[in-house]
Amino acid sequence: MLARENRLRKANEITRVYKRGNYGAVSGVLSVKALSSGRGQTRVVVVVGKKISKKAVVRNKIRRRLIGHLQAHWATLRAGYDIVVNVHTDLSAVPMDKIAQALTQALDRAGAITS
Repeated sequence: MLARENRLRKANEITRVYKRGNYGAVSGVLSVKALSSGRGQTRVVVVVGKKISKKAVVRNKIRRRLIGHLQAHWATLRAGYDIVVNVHTDLSAVPMDKIAQALTQALDRAGAITS
């Protein structure tokens, strides 16, 4: 689980990132919006809608896997960014290495990873 200060929680902040953020996507699997917030820490939210699965257990599993990868590679994320990760397909049966590769590519395309 992400620390409280690293979670993007308020609806108006998420909407701001959706409207103004830089977009990065990977072949319909997932997309990322990233926006510089001017804060000291990076904040992240993973959005998995009911279109992916009606079962909360499946949605939470996908969310936990993505957050786990983000935590493992937290040092590579740019400081002071708000990041919204949006899942477009059911990733519950996809191997973790493919998920990690897709997430890294999307973050890079959105400009959220330090080079």
